Amino acid sequence: MRFEDGIALVSLESSCVMHFSRVENEAVADRKQPEPKIPVYLTPGSLLLISGEARYQWKHEINRKPGFQIWDGLEIVQKRRTSITLRRLCNSE
Repeated sequence: MRFEDGIALVSLESSCVMHFSRVENEAVADRKQPEPKIPVYLTPGSLLLISGEARYQWKHEINRKPGFQIWDGLEIVQKRRTSITLRRLCNSE
């Protein structure tokens, strides 16, 4: 692996909904229903820390298509958004 465990993400400028879903494996792929997506609301200045199982067993996405940016029953109008992602490189020993 190139990076150590742990990612810090700072979300800036516009609110958005990030969806997390389990990484598919053979056992999950055999199921007929897809794993549910878990929404997380990020406001400008939010800090998201991802490590361990959340980093390796879950994937995350921000889908800007209509109908995906819903929080509390309201559609978020996502404008320009900047994301700063911090990771630590592994030692090159």
